[in-house]
Amino acid sequence: MNTSPLILLAAGGTGGHLFPAEALGVELIRRGLRVRLATDSRASRYSGLFSKNTIDLVPSATVRSRAPWSLAYTGLMLAAGTAVSLSLMRRLKPAAVVGFGGYPTLYPTLPPLLAARLFGVPGVIHEANAVLGRANRFLSTHVNAIATSLPGVLDRDPALAGKTTIVGTPMRPGILAGAATKYVPPELTGPFRLLVVGGSQGARVMADIVPGAIERLEPALWGRLV
Repeated sequence: MNTSPLILLAAGGTGGHLFPAEALGVELIRRGLRVRLATDSRASRYSGLFSKNTIDLVPSATVRSRAPWSLAYTGLMLAAGTAVSLSLMRRLKPAAVVGFGGYPTLYPTLPPLLAARLFGVPGVIHEANAVLGRANRFLSTHVNAIATSLPGVLDRDPALAGKTTIVGTPMRPGILAGAATKYVPPELTGPFRLLVVGGSQGARVMADIVPGAIERLEPALWGRLV
């Protein structure tokens, strides 16, 4: 039986939150720690590192409006997520909980970190953007440490800046391996390689705009596109 410390990672919604959590998970496992993921049903489908046996689903909801029925439903889901997270703290007894935010669902990250505080478990959040997201903004005063990808995220808040460390964005091994690929300059008559990058497993704006933009290229280039 593996008795090494367990780190519970919490991330949800989109790949932009899940994949940095996976990258940290890879490194923690390499260092001999056990890792589990608390997430929502949507993000669990994108995980390549975590098996079903190491994923804990936390009830979550999208804050769509301030209508009374919407707020009531969101409150119920938050309560359900908190109950699940408290149960996780009792059952798993993690050494620490690390949250990576979530969009558009807030609650895969909120309850685990709030439950961690109630149980006296160290909590950490990672913010990949230049401005704290809603979940991380709320959690920032309830965690022991804050990690950011960019400088200056909390410069205007000295109380939070004192527990903030710039670490960059954790990258998965496959992405780092790709960075080592030698660059091959394009040739006038060779393949024309076009890389399209969009967030959230392919942002809709890319699907709407890029095909039309390609159509406007000179016809002689179409056959060279890769």
